[in-house]
Amino acid sequence: MIGHDIFVPAPLLVVSIGIMVMLAATAWRRSVGRGFLCAAGMLLLAITVVGHHTGKVPDGGDSLFVQDRWTACTAILIMFSTLCIMLMSWRDAGVTREDEYPLLLMLGTLGALAMVFSANYMPFFLGLEILGVSIMGLVTFGHRAVPGHEAAMKYLILSGVSSAILLFGIGLAYGVTGSLRFMPPIAAGAVPAALPVAATIMILAGMFFKLSAVPFHMWLPDVMEGAPVPVAAFVAVVSKIAIFSALVRYFGTQNQPPFLDDILCGVIILTIMGGNLMALRQAGFIRLMAYSSIAHMGYLLIAFVCPGRLQSGVVSVYLAAYTVNTLGVFAAMDAFAIPGGPDGRVVAQWKGAFSSRPFLASVMSLMLLSLAGIPPGIGFFAKFGIAAAGVEHQRDLLLCFLIIGSIIGLYYYLNIVRTMMAAPALPSVKLNRQMRPELTVLVIVLSMIVVIGGLFPARAIHPFLPPPVAPSGTGDGATH
Repeated sequence: MIGHDIFVPAPLLVVSIGIMVMLAATAWRRSVGRGFLCAAGMLLLAITVVGHHTGKVPDGGDSLFVQDRWTACTAILIMFSTLCIMLMSWRDAGVTREDEYPLLLMLGTLGALAMVFSANYMPFFLGLEILGVSIMGLVTFGHRAVPGHEAAMKYLILSGVSSAILLFGIGLAYGVTGSLRFMPPIAAGAVPAALPVAATIMILAGMFFKLSAVPFHMWLPDVMEGAPVPVAAFVAVVSKIAIFSALVRYFGTQNQPPFLDDILCGVIILTIMGGNLMALRQAGFIRLMAYSSIAHMGYLLIAFVCPGRLQSGVVSVYLAAYTVNTLGVFAAMDAFAIPGGPDGRVVAQWKGAFSSRPFLASVMSLMLLSLAGIPPGIGFFAKFGIAAAGVEHQRDLLLCFLIIGSIIGLYYYLNIVRTMMAAPALPSVKLNRQMRPELTVLVIVLSMIVVIGGLFPARAIHPFLPPPVAPSGTGDGATH
């Protein structure tokens, strides 16, 4: 057997085995509850073995996968997010009527993990497509069948176009270098200098679509709005962590090619301003969170264009803060839904929530203020880290737009808090609330993480900061 074919990170093996067990169990007898239990058990096992692997990296470092503290950090975030989304879906009648739902969640998680651990274009592209196919299936779950089908169809068409562009760029990169290593192509010999430039731009365009950076963002609000709340959380969190982890791995901690600097700065400015300005106009809570997610990807891209030792730590902290805060918002939204009553997907439905649902309103306020970068939430220190990285590299223009975008974001986040503090328009009607203790536990745990990370940032964050990401293909970051 070829050496580079046997090095596989343990989480990939565990999740793959779990998917096969779930497929066999479904063929034997269908059971949604058993599917959730099997998926949750496999994810917990995968988290415990996140630092282990099978086989060893060959001497040349030419491996399909790489494993280091950076991949461990992002892989844990992905699997933790999927576990939280499973808890959100446990008693959701809109998504748990079929046992294909936990199977699709596991497939999407497998695709995201493959992207995180990739040191080669092959597992990266396969993981990207597995994640995309699972999202298309997940979006169609729920009561609102027509919006779900429309959203899935839009994602199918646009995702296919972006994947074609990405694949064409990979083909050009292979033609230039003769290698499938996951790193920017460098022209050698008689190869025209324009080919590696075109390859890098096409690959970056494909990644930016999956990241929903402006002007590749059109699909995200419609897809999230047409999906059930837990699936919208999966799209907003898991897919973003995976693609951003791969993006940082692709360029490593070195300076980006000079021809990309102006392009990246333009994309960052458009992403920050476009996401925040469009969020101002939204009456739907999920569409607002979709545009907010776009703006946060713009903030993360500031750290991406500021390479160095600070980069991977700042990105890790911001990804962790974004993950916990976004999951908290969607968990509170899911807990707010009442059978036969408001589902919390419209901002106006939260009017008077501090009177009718004080616990959920308090949790929602905490998460939104943390997303806005207000202490004592962990989001304040995450955004401070982005600003520090920008100051270190003297990115004055990007810092100005970071401040402007944060002020705009503060307005629409506080507007939701103001809506919850307003007096209800009508006397509250007693509705039958569904008992979902797992959601209560999830919301409490996420709130504790946000508060503890905000009050004790050094102790909470420092142990998890990874060292700088080694340039892909060198093999320096692999675990032996």
